Parts: sequence; C-alpha cells; structure tokens
Amino acid sequence: MAALKLKERFEFDVLKTVEDRLAYAVVQSLANNGHGDIGSCGVAEFDLIDFAEALDTPPGETLRRLKALAALINALCVEHENIVLFALAGADQAGFAHLYKSRGFEGLPPNLPKVAPRYWRI
Repeated sequence: MAALKLKERFEFDVLKTVEDRLAYAVVQSLANNGHGDIGSCGVAEFDLIDFAEALDTPPGETLRRLKALAALINALCVEHENIVLFALAGADQAGFAHLYKSRGFEGLPPNLPKVAPRYWRI
C-alpha cells in the first residue's frame, strides 16, 4: 500500500472542521476495536446518546454530522433506536450484515462503500 501522509490517513484533507476531525478520529478508533461477537471489521458500533454527550452536542445534530461526515469520506452511517453503525470504506460486508441484523435493524443491510482509490494497492 502506498504510504499516506497522516493528514490523508485521518481524512483531514477532506474534513475541515475540528469537530468533524474529532468525530472521525473517535469513529475510526471504534471501528478498529472490534465487537463482543465479531472482531474488528471496519464498523464502529456505538450509542448515539453517549457519543453526543462525549462531543457535547445534541443527539440530532450529532447524527446529522455523522451522516454528512460519512458522505464526505465514502462511509456509511445508519441509526436505529439510538444504536449507530458507522462503516468505513472497505469494511467487511459480512461483519456489517451480522451487526445490522443482530442489533435490530430492519430490512436488508445496505451495501457498503468500496475502498477509495487512494487506498488501493499500487
């Protein structure tokens, strides 16, 4: 994989506000931590209320920010009953589908975004 600058690895070249950068850094950390029933699959799972309190913003504003952030960085953000799944580009589709179904989301899990070209192997 091509060596990316730190600014690119954390999407700081795309995310301009400090709030967006902080939210992304937290989401990226959570996505790499793994889950109790499935390992690290590139999907962050968290409680919206807890996340909003950590960022000192109202839950509605936090969810809007997360969805806007997802659109900017080729990710996916879904919420159901205050449980948020935030899948980074290149996340494992099977792992996401398992979390989606087991956490009570309804319907078929959406297809995850593909890896952005900057992350392709050279």
